[in-house]
Amino acid sequence: MVSPMKIISTLAALSLVALGGALVVTNPSEEKYAQHLSQTLTVETQATLCQPKEISERKRKVGEFLSNACEELVAGGKKLSDAEIQAMIVDNTDHTNRIVFSTYETKSPFGNYRAIGVLGQFFTHETADAATTDVVQTEPVTTDSEVTDN
Repeated sequence: MVSPMKIISTLAALSLVALGGALVVTNPSEEKYAQHLSQTLTVETQATLCQPKEISERKRKVGEFLSNACEELVAGGKKLSDAEIQAMIVDNTDHTNRIVFSTYETKSPFGNYRAIGVLGQFFTHETADAATTDVVQTEPVTTDSEVTDN
């Protein structure tokens, strides 16, 4: 006969193995992180630039119209495609795969972000050191001296 303690310890061990397996299988990739951050930045940009603040009752309709027009402009007038933004995010992200979860640190022109990816989800926050970053640029920048030489 098997003792209750042996059954409990076996079930506990199996549960830990199952949990570990679930963490490994659902550990998000760097590409998924780039998609997540790209979507987050788009939403934040629309919210920051396009939401009317403290609009009076009289001006509410105008404010709503301007807000809607702004959101359409931001959403439809992208200068960079989603793929280009995601490539820039990947180029500027330090990704560490820790088997059961991943950590990400991104320095970009959009801001600096740190994130933890676990169970297929991302927990992201913006860091304060946005002004002092070295960002990998995806396209060459023309300097003033190059412009005058041509």
